[in-house]
Amino acid sequence: MIRYEAFMEIADELLQKITDIIQHRQDVIKLACSQRSKFEHWLKFELAAAIAQSYGANNILIEPPYPTGGKADLSLQAKKQTWYVELKTSNTNWRAEGVENKIRPITMNINNIILDIHKLREKSQPSRGIMAFILFPVPLRIWHDEREKLIRHLDRIEEQCNLAAGSLVKQSNFLQVAPSYGILAFVVEAN
Repeated sequence: MIRYEAFMEIADELLQKITDIIQHRQDVIKLACSQRSKFEHWLKFELAAAIAQSYGANNILIEPPYPTGGKADLSLQAKKQTWYVELKTSNTNWRAEGVENKIRPITMNINNIILDIHKLREKSQPSRGIMAFILFPVPLRIWHDEREKLIRHLDRIEEQCNLAAGSLVKQSNFLQVAPSYGILAFVVEAN
């Protein structure tokens, strides 16, 4: 139970930091959403700076090597553990006012999230792995009235990654960034 409680503390803090970054930098997020442009690299540095303020600058690394090869997006020391973090900003193909109508297949982005969760499980041992991802833009109509279109994708992640049913929604935040859309931020343990 201690491992899960430690994860929940770290996950809650990471989700809150991502939420704070998005709320304070809505200008950047709106620009990215309006063009369906991914912003993972920008978020990586913003999140690293935010974590460094909480845990100390010596405890966070950007693109650290995994113990078994390859690189994570971030790592940090907390709760007497090393935590490797993978980030994804995954654009959707749902139409929303103020967003360019480009074809960005959400299915491919969901596949990449699944692959990163599997990579974390394989590469982060004996340390801990956390997947943080954002789906954007999420039109208000999808969030409020047509949520089954979203849930279908979340169910696939949960199923293919052996996550508890409904766990993604429990570890998520919806943030409205424009009158017709918002973003969804998720944090999930990958061990």
